[in-house]
Amino acid sequence: MKKIVAAAAAGLILAGTAFADVSFSWKRTNIVGGTSKALDSVTRSDCLGLELSNDIAGVVFDWDIEEGSSDTSKLALDSYYGWMTFGLPVGNLQVTSGKWNGRYSDRVKSDAGDLDGKYYEAYKLGVINGVGAADSDNLTEGQMATVIAYTLADTLPGTLLVKAGIVKCDYGKYDSQSGFVAELGYRQEGLINVDVAIKNPSDKVTTIGAFVSPLMVENLRATVGFTMGNYDGDKEFGVDARARYAITEKTAVTGMFNYSSIAKELKASKSGDDLNAMWTMISVNHVAGDNIRFLATLQNTVRDFDADNGNNLTAFTPACEIQISEKALFTAAFDMRWDNKTPYAGVGDVSLPIYVTLSL
Repeated sequence: MKKIVAAAAAGLILAGTAFADVSFSWKRTNIVGGTSKALDSVTRSDCLGLELSNDIAGVVFDWDIEEGSSDTSKLALDSYYGWMTFGLPVGNLQVTSGKWNGRYSDRVKSDAGDLDGKYYEAYKLGVINGVGAADSDNLTEGQMATVIAYTLADTLPGTLLVKAGIVKCDYGKYDSQSGFVAELGYRQEGLINVDVAIKNPSDKVTTIGAFVSPLMVENLRATVGFTMGNYDGDKEFGVDARARYAITEKTAVTGMFNYSSIAKELKASKSGDDLNAMWTMISVNHVAGDNIRFLATLQNTVRDFDADNGNNLTAFTPACEIQISEKALFTAAFDMRWDNKTPYAGVGDVSLPIYVTLSL
């Protein structure tokens, strides 16, 4: 790790001559959590990012601080990749290699700010209770990959994107395999944005995700789509619908919905078992001033509809974001969540996510 950090530091020193753009970001998250009766646990995670780039090439490094006490936490290189772009007589060709997450479709999460994961968008586009299709729009899924992308923007009314590559599989017993991925995207401003991602990282894992965003409605951002997958004989299926509507210049409402189903192939009995899940989210965002905004998010997840009393989780997360300066952002939230039985007992899980982000 010391060699990696030293190499990154050397790259930063030389960036003035080798790269036109240099960006540095640091993000710290303190999450105080426990129950409504006691706030009794603290977890921390940090993120350090470095990007060096110019018009034809670039590299990105992203480090995380793994959770633990001050004595046990350590710096871990989470993602690292580089790219190079080649101009062609018609269109451009870009080669990217390394370990990273590669998404295309609009996840309609512009109001999330620093709030991540369960505090705003509990699930990505795909099958929320699936394995191979859980994040279907993510072509590389944070794994080692080499992807070639061809972009054609000058001869068409819009922009055409075609990708193909090889990605390492990271699904349990298949993690020693690698397979092919492909993606087709088309965007025409003021009309439509379409994305189809196909992943086959293993002979036992296949995923197809298709998503469409209409661009012709003023003040509306939306994405709808479906996902189909096969994981070791289990058929995975999911439907997504997301939309953000700006009621005024300062107030907007965002809604997200996913219904997913898995047909499990129980080979021992030669019978199937359908497992269903549904996630609903609604969020209200209000800009109160030049440097402050308020956000309130309500989420509900239901899993296994056939189980006794179901498996129902509800979460409510109000938050406040303050732009301290052009390069410094502070976010504080209050997260309360309970299952289907908790409200009657009067006890729920409570956490206080606190984010600080600095960038240069």
